[in-house]
Amino acid sequence: MLENVEKSHPADCFLYTDSVPSVWCPGCGIGTVINTFIQAVEKLSFSSDKVCVVSGIGCTGKVAEYLKFNSFNRIDGNLIEYAAKLKLQNSDRKLVVFSNNADFLVSGAKDLVETGKKGIELLVIHVNNIIYTITEYKAIPTTPFMRASADGNFELPFNIPHLAKECGATYVARWTPLRAGWLMYSMIDTLSKRGFSVIEVISPCLMYYPDSKRIGDAAELMKFYDDNSVIKHGEPTENLDIRIHNKIILGKFVDKK
Repeated sequence: MLENVEKSHPADCFLYTDSVPSVWCPGCGIGTVINTFIQAVEKLSFSSDKVCVVSGIGCTGKVAEYLKFNSFNRIDGNLIEYAAKLKLQNSDRKLVVFSNNADFLVSGAKDLVETGKKGIELLVIHVNNIIYTITEYKAIPTTPFMRASADGNFELPFNIPHLAKECGATYVARWTPLRAGWLMYSMIDTLSKRGFSVIEVISPCLMYYPDSKRIGDAAELMKFYDDNSVIKHGEPTENLDIRIHNKIILGKFVDKK
C-alpha cells in the first residue's frame, strides 16, 4: 500500500515542483534560505497571495521561478527600487527581495539606500555569496569567481548591515545557512512588522575556494564558515566588516519597535 502513496514535501504547496530539482549546487545555502523562508511564511499563516517575491540575476535570480507567490524577476538592475514601486501599488502585501552580490554590482547600492531612506515596508534577504570578477573595463558579476581589487586582493564591496542601518533600516540581522533556526525567526520578526528590513545571509559559493578556485567539498566549506562565526546580538554595525575580523559576527543588530 505504501507504494501507492504519493510522495510529497511539506513545502510543495509553495513550490513549482516540476522545476525541482533546482539549478543550485548540492549544499548551496540558497536552498536552505528558501526552505527557511517558506517555514516562516507557514508559521505566520500567510496565504500565497499575501506575499510578493522579487529576484534579480545570478544564483538567487531563480528564486522567483520556484516559489508559488506573486513573483517577479528583474535582470536589468534596480531590483530593490522595482520592489519598492510594487509595494506602493500593493500596500496590503508583503514584498520580499532576494538579492546577491551580482545584483549589487549591476545596480550598485543606490536603490537600497534610497528605499531605506524612504522607509518603505520591504524585506531584503541578501545572500552574500562572495563572488565577483573584473573585466578590462569594469567589474561585472560572473559566478563562480571573486572580484579582485586594483591591488589584487579579494574583497567585498560593502559592510552590508552597516549600510542598511545608515540608510534607515528598522531591522538588520546577519546569519549563515547553518543557523537556519535563527534565520527563520529573523524572517518572522521582519514579516510581522512595518518598515525597511535587511537580513544578510553569509553563504559563499561552494564550488570554489576563494584562494585557489579549486573545487571544494560543500560540507567542509560550510563547516568552516560556521566554525568561524560568533553570535553577538546588538553589536554596533560598524564592527561587522567581515574583511577585518577573524570571526564573522552574526546576530540581530537593529530592531526598532
